[in-house]
Amino acid sequence: MILSKPTSYAIRALVHLAATKDTAPILGATIAEQEQLPAPFLSKLLRTLANSGIVKATRGPGGGFVLAKKPDDINLFEIFVMFEGMVLANECLLGCGVCADETPCPIHELWGPKKIVLESFLGGTTIGDLVRLQEKNGPRKVMKPHSHAKHK
Repeated sequence: MILSKPTSYAIRALVHLAATKDTAPILGATIAEQEQLPAPFLSKLLRTLANSGIVKATRGPGGGFVLAKKPDDINLFEIFVMFEGMVLANECLLGCGVCADETPCPIHELWGPKKIVLESFLGGTTIGDLVRLQEKNGPRKVMKPHSHAKHK
């Protein structure tokens, strides 16, 4: 998986909020249950999204989360940077420090073009796009995370 769990879970929560036609706030616990995500972890992610202005959080009876922006105004790169930092910007995959055209790392010629494609995909894909694809292709099956077997 190229996206970390925080980034992936945040995107899933945002798609869930965007796909819900009801405009009432949705509890984080409800999103966690329906998306089969760990509730305490998702709660932290939703607070980060609220602090950034992507979702609105309402406390008390009838409280929960709603999108603060239109789904088409939330691109995946914005979410990626929020939870991953500017990892793609100029960081060498091999840990050699700054990697740019001016200061290429040993694998720059391989990684550079792919990084541009990935940034373009993330920047050009919105939560709205994901919701439309989900609606077009039918409901997705949410799989429970599986534990990795230890190899001898």
